[in-house]
Order: sequence, then C-alpha cells, then structure tokens
Amino acid sequence: MSDGVVGAIRGLFRGRGREEGADRAERDLARVDAEITAFGEALAAHPFTPDHTAHDPALLADYQRALDAYEQAKRDFVGDRTLRDAADVLRSLDAGRYALACVDAALDGRPRPHRLPLCFFDPRHGRAAEEVRWAPPGGAARTIAVCAADAVRLAEGRPPIESGLREPEPVPRSAPGPRSAPGSGKGTDAPSAPPVPPAPPVPPPAEAYETWPAHTGAGQRRKGRGGTGLVLHRTGAAEPAVLVVHLERAENSWVELTQPSDGPVRQPLTHASALTRAVVPVPADGLTGIHLRTHTAKGWRAWLHPLDALPSLDPLLLDDGLASAGSYVLRHPGGRERIRVAQHSGSAFALHVLRPDLRLGQALCEGDGAFVRTVVTPRKPGLLYVRSRGTWSLTPAGRP
Repeated sequence: MSDGVVGAIRGLFRGRGREEGADRAERDLARVDAEITAFGEALAAHPFTPDHTAHDPALLADYQRALDAYEQAKRDFVGDRTLRDAADVLRSLDAGRYALACVDAALDGRPRPHRLPLCFFDPRHGRAAEEVRWAPPGGAARTIAVCAADAVRLAEGRPPIESGLREPEPVPRSAPGPRSAPGSGKGTDAPSAPPVPPAPPVPPPAEAYETWPAHTGAGQRRKGRGGTGLVLHRTGAAEPAVLVVHLERAENSWVELTQPSDGPVRQPLTHASALTRAVVPVPADGLTGIHLRTHTAKGWRAWLHPLDALPSLDPLLLDDGLASAGSYVLRHPGGRERIRVAQHSGSAFALHVLRPDLRLGQALCEGDGAFVRTVVTPRKPGLLYVRSRGTWSLTPAGRP
C-alpha cells in the first residue's frame, strides 16, 4: 500500500511537471508571437515610403530586408511548439530590426549602426556581447559573436553552453550533407528537403571589412587625411594580399594602385561610384611593398587584411545570406552548394574563383545591372572575389 501511495504521489508530481512545462512553453510562444506582431506594427507605422527613383539602392535593400524578415518570421513560427523551435524566428526578427534601424540611420543622415547579432550558439542566450575566434571540431577558425557567458566559457577553454542548436560540423567539409531549400518547412525527413539547423542571420561578412583586425601588423595598415602616396608592406615578397581601402567621402575621391609591375593603374574607388570602400586581391609580384596614392580632401584608411581573418562563406550556407556593396573577398571552405546571386543595383558584376596567388580564376557568375543567377560553388576550398560597384546579395538556394 505504501508503495502504491508513493507511486501515486510521484505520478502526481510528474503530471504537474508536464503541465508546468506545457504552460511555460505556451507562455514562451505567446511572447514570441507578441514580438512578431510588434515588429509588424512597427513596419506598418513606419513613415518611409520606398521610391526607386529617389532613394538610394542600399536604403531600399535595407527596407526590403526588414519586410522579408517579418514574412520569414511569420512563416517559421507556424508549427512551433517550444521556444527552441522558435530559434529561427528570433533570428529573423533580430535581422529585421537591424535592417529597419539601418533605414532610420540612412533617413537621418547617420552612419549604419554597429551590430552584434544574437548569440551564435543559441539565440535564446540573447544579444551577443563579444566577438571571439572559434573553430568547430576539425573545422577552420572564424570570428563569431557570442553572449557574455559563452565568451567566458570559451576563454577558459570550456565548450559553450549546451543547447543542441549547434551541432559539431562534419569533417571534412568537402562532402557536406544535404541542406533544405528555403521555405521547405520544419521537422521533415524527406531527402529532397531536410531541415537546416538555425544560425545567425548576419555572420561576420557584413562587418568584416569595417576596420582592420587587431592582429594586423603596423606595416600593413595606414590611415590619414588628404591626398598622398603611401606604401603597405606585405608579410612576404612572394605572398599575395587582400587590400582594403575606406574613404570618408566618395565624391571627388578615389585611390589608385601604382604598382610598378602591375601594368595600368587600377582604381578600387572611382568618381563614377558612390561607394566608400573597396576590397581587392593584390597578387604577389615579387615586391614587398604595395604602393597606393589617395586623391581626397577627407580622411582615409587602408590596410592589408590578414588572410586568416577573411570572412568565410561557411556561415552563409547555414544562414539567411550575405548582403553588401562593392568589391568583396571571402573564403569558401569547399563543397558544392547552390547559391543564389543577385545584384540589386550597379553595372557590371562578376563572381570569380581566385587562384592561390590571388589572380582571377574561373568566373562562376557574370551579369549587368539588376539580375538573379544561381551558381554552384567549387568542390575545392579557396577564395571567391565579388567584382561589383553596386549592391548585391548571396543567399542559399538549396541542394545542387
């Protein structure tokens, strides 16, 4: 009899535990639903009215990303039963809020706000507090944004907080598992559309070239004001380099590469462009110095970006994509993946594979003006180079 009573009491508490868990999940999902509704109301009440003839393409792209993020959050929320299921919804809402903040900044004449996304390992950890270098088991190191608790754990050599949202990556990456196409839904085992684990909407690429990394050598970086000649020193005469140039003002400002053995002078930034940043590969030419000349009355910054700090395409394949403007260099970890390439403004566009010496290799995609193409990335790892003077985006397009 006593055993029966104890068993009944235990069953009662187990039942209460299940009820409390269900109530907690219901409350969590209600809060997520309220966040979706609030963001939708913010979009509806926003005073901005897009005008493709009057507004800057980058501003229009930010506004469209905010609208797309809202629609994506609504689609992803369907069928969610727990807060863990809604991780991708939280990421979409975060991406949408940031895009709308960029719209507000552009309308007010302010620079784009700096952004740290939700924690890389689990969006339920909240806003990231720090960017750290991290490598998955057997994978390449990358810069990720993590919450304060995970930053402390990684600094102490411990793994991040266990959540199950970030599984160890397969080794090697040259034979990646199948991925689901956008909008394929959740919880399906169909081979044509397997689920994709959620990931942060904006990995390092969007901010990767805003400033030089902390470990950039003194000889590889310079900043100043006005027109002048300068030299950036390679780490080795036989080593190629990725050059990054920032100008404070685009109007009547440009930078020339004046390499003696580099043929005609190249202009990463020109009069005909509204861009203030250029990212270009500079092949090895046997000289230790890369010679530049600035033509501007305002401030400028130039540096040789460390190759180990180049943004990686790897997070892009797991996330919502990469959007930027102008030229760009990024690392491809290897593996055939379908990517949707879109240019939203500008003239000529090309996506090239770079050879080991950083000279142009195969063109994966070429276009002009506004267009959309789907390409398959190379099987071997390497670097990719976007050549553009307009706004563009790369987004996952499902399995090959």
